Amino acid sequence: MSAAVNTRAASFLSRSIVRVRSAWVAFGLFVPALVLAQPSPPSIGFADTLLFNDSLRYTGFGYDGPAPLFVQAWFPLGSSIADTAGRLGANILRFHELRKPTLPPALQPVHQQLVLHMDSAFIEYDLRYPVNGDGPIDYAPLTEWQVKDSLFSLGTHAHRAAFPARVDRPVVVYHHGSQGLSDENVWMAEYFAENGFLFLSCNFHWPLEGRSYGFPVVWTPDHSSIRTMLQFARRLNGGNKVFFIGHSWGAQEGWCTLHEPGLADAFISLETTMEWKTDTAEVRDKWPFVLHAITTHSYPLPILMVADTEGEPPFPMFKGVRGDVRYLDPKEPFNHESYTSAYLLRQAGQGRFPVPDKEDLHQQAELYAALLKELLAFLQKHAGLPVVGPRYPDGDVFHRH
Repeated sequence: MSAAVNTRAASFLSRSIVRVRSAWVAFGLFVPALVLAQPSPPSIGFADTLLFNDSLRYTGFGYDGPAPLFVQAWFPLGSSIADTAGRLGANILRFHELRKPTLPPALQPVHQQLVLHMDSAFIEYDLRYPVNGDGPIDYAPLTEWQVKDSLFSLGTHAHRAAFPARVDRPVVVYHHGSQGLSDENVWMAEYFAENGFLFLSCNFHWPLEGRSYGFPVVWTPDHSSIRTMLQFARRLNGGNKVFFIGHSWGAQEGWCTLHEPGLADAFISLETTMEWKTDTAEVRDKWPFVLHAITTHSYPLPILMVADTEGEPPFPMFKGVRGDVRYLDPKEPFNHESYTSAYLLRQAGQGRFPVPDKEDLHQQAELYAALLKELLAFLQKHAGLPVVGPRYPDGDVFHRH
């Protein structure tokens, strides 16, 4: 194997094991919809659609063609539609129903395999370990799969609606992390939709026969899938702002791509895992594409970086980035998975199965809720919308720079 391939393999493997490591690190996590009060009757619509990345070929499970992007969208509904849905209780979606798109026959086996992989990843990284422990949780007499099914039977705050052909509002494109899930941040999606945004997510992984989940179709950054999603967002909103949020590997992909002018109007980078690194040689070995991007390019859009480095930003490897960069560093420990509501969903199982770390989960949920308010204020500002900044009566929960 060539040195170049070795470097790429090391970069991918370092990303793919982040979630395993994070399950064992004493950080923290989220808040379900209980914390982020949602309106009643519901005013959030959910729809899905199918896009194809013509620049990336995918082969697997009987399909051979352009890589399919299974797009999910959350968006605010008009009051009349919301009132009708509220009176009838119509189409209130369960979490598992977010993964039931209407697809052509050739893609149904691909999506089924993708869902199986996402379910396994959810169990491994969001169910198996407590926040501050490295031993698996004993759910007896339930199995982990039964716990997963129990959580996925819970209701969301959205109901199915027609995919909007056009929207007059800003759009957020979310990119999940390595071995992540397209719907790993349902609460974030609902929160932004409740506040007037269209929120888009999709799979940036494809199931590969004989390969573990997250193994890439190509070893280089997937610029083309990001472009496909952002260009789709531009077509949808007819001149409004388009924003990009990435977590972990999703944030790394943002740094590798968003130096291109016109792709997005702001970028939120949620813990790339490079923020606390000080050894350039290590970073060059593990994250060569990201290091090349941040040291070679300038960024024509405002950027908000968030990471728990147990100290004040700016983050060492990003000090020289040419662009308008703001920083948030949680003052309390914050788990790498706590940026996703999938990790925090387990909190809703109290009374039905063991939640041995419920206090830790609650603390993480409170910090997640505070983070969502910060992200909203940042994007409202850059969308030209009225901003109501978060208030902290007991003191700011973030280091800032």
